[in-house]
Amino acid sequence: MGRRRPVVGTWPLASGARGDSEERMPAHDHRDKTYRTADAIRGRIQAGIYPPRTFLPAERKFAEDLGVARTTLRAALTVLEEQGLINRQAGRGSLVRGPGVKGVSGVIPLFIRQRDPAGPLTPEAMALVGGALCACGGSDLRFLIHAAPVAKPAEVLEVVRKNHAPGVLFVECDSPEALAALRDKGVPYAVINQELDIPGPCTRVDFWGVGRRAAGELLRLGHRRLGLLAGPRDRHMYERMLAGFRGRAAESEVAIQPKDIATASTGSEAARAAALRLLKRDDRPTALFCMRDARAYGAFLAARELGLSVPKDLSLIGYDDITWPGQGREFLTTFPEPTQELSLRAIDLLMEWIRTGNPPDDVAVLPDIAVRRSTARCPRSSRKR
Repeated sequence: MGRRRPVVGTWPLASGARGDSEERMPAHDHRDKTYRTADAIRGRIQAGIYPPRTFLPAERKFAEDLGVARTTLRAALTVLEEQGLINRQAGRGSLVRGPGVKGVSGVIPLFIRQRDPAGPLTPEAMALVGGALCACGGSDLRFLIHAAPVAKPAEVLEVVRKNHAPGVLFVECDSPEALAALRDKGVPYAVINQELDIPGPCTRVDFWGVGRRAAGELLRLGHRRLGLLAGPRDRHMYERMLAGFRGRAAESEVAIQPKDIATASTGSEAARAAALRLLKRDDRPTALFCMRDARAYGAFLAARELGLSVPKDLSLIGYDDITWPGQGREFLTTFPEPTQELSLRAIDLLMEWIRTGNPPDDVAVLPDIAVRRSTARCPRSSRKR
């Protein structure tokens, strides 16, 4: 399916994409004053007197300095705002936009939440970064990548200052303090694939919807003894998946009991041990929804250890289409994490905030299920709960 290109490089040039003769309207003297004033302000901005990401002087003082009435100054500021050179913010003044000005250009810091900054990026982070790079192909944007366990507010603001960055992107973010610091300074930002319960603007997977769809698919196949292999319950994404799964199961009069839920870290060995506890029961589940493909792989190993066949004896559904090791993931029915769309839509959010000066709303993306060979209809002999 084709992907929508991000809206980059389409706003008017602030440095006079149309010539002065086209901008000026000499039929009325007050129009002449407006455009002459706009030209004077533009010249000062281009000369560096008013650098990017700083506010112009207060209107009264600025009008006196330019030798014009405040009504003329306000009209000139409106012209510059329409051309994309400044952003007028109620109660704060007129903010000079970042360098380049054709849409958005220059350096965008890209902060990646990486537990080991010295190590390689995780496959998920690589997919999200790759989606961001592809989304901005052909534009004037450049990324300055920083990998750290936590995005520290002072460090983020210093990177923005040094690079005159028009905005900031995060690949996931568990530092609300860094986001609050950017917002306080009027710096636009967006988070790609926010998995925590932290305000945006950001793109998120609709984890509640994923849980509902997973339960719906297993119920459609006739399964009534359902189990879950989840992550830590205090993680927002797992809590939302569980809520969606439970709700959809309840609609079909299937109750999910605490004994039907096992938690494990993302490592396949921990998932194998957790799955063994579920599958050794006499009333074991006939189907498992595993919240990450690495956990599904652990459940697959546990089933094989117990002599159970997937999908004949046990159906498996995962989430992400990334973390099942090797090529075996082509076997697993799963919800592929929409990394490219998450990245593309996050860049759209950042562009919108930079262009309008207003933080946009979050975007939730609900992935489709990829049905493969790890799910099958439940045998009639196993359908009674």
